Amino acid sequence: MSRGFGEIGVIKQLPESIIAIAGLITQLGDMWFVVLWIIGTYWIVSRDSSITNTPLQDCSYLFALALGTSALTMSLKHVFMLPRPPGATTAMLPAWLPASSKPVYESLVTSGGFGFPSGHALKSTAVYGGAALLFTKRDGQNYLVPAAIVTIVALSRVVLGVHYVVDILTGILLGLLFLVGMNRLTKADPRPAFVVSTLLGLIAVVLSQSYTSVLVVVAGGLGLGSWEYSHK
Repeated sequence: MSRGFGEIGVIKQLPESIIAIAGLITQLGDMWFVVLWIIGTYWIVSRDSSITNTPLQDCSYLFALALGTSALTMSLKHVFMLPRPPGATTAMLPAWLPASSKPVYESLVTSGGFGFPSGHALKSTAVYGGAALLFTKRDGQNYLVPAAIVTIVALSRVVLGVHYVVDILTGILLGLLFLVGMNRLTKADPRPAFVVSTLLGLIAVVLSQSYTSVLVVVAGGLGLGSWEYSHK
């Protein structure tokens, strides 16, 4: 039984240009972009003590959040094993793009594997939300940008036809719960955060048996080892 309520039929009527734009926006929630964003954020905040006095600690914690949400997503997808919307793995190349760009375009606008919950929504909520908690002052307006990023990333997944609305809403909720839980459990300390993320990665290895889950475990272990080494 479909999890949708007709949204996929609506998005199939959208112009190709909108789909292409959504393909670019959705990269904000992709792991490669999130990691580069964390590196860039460290470069910025390490040069401005008014933002934070502990740039390495804060950005290491954000990296642990990214790893943990990736592991959690893989595990949940293989527990529920719910399919993506029909056509999620295929895309028609717009006529205004050269044929040589087809592989890149398809990588931007399609997704494979199971569809519930949305990993992009989950990860974006936890990481960008975590950054808001770490780096912004206690002013509600400072949370508008992270909230906007999470919103457009989540909506882009629906526009691309790779998720149902319920997938992204669940992803956002789980991202919030994960962030709150990690903050309470680890107090934003990278050491226990990396431990949690690595353990979640091990669970994902068992459930998904994917190389991506192995990479999460390796990255978590390296993150923990690097943090310990730098604080001898």
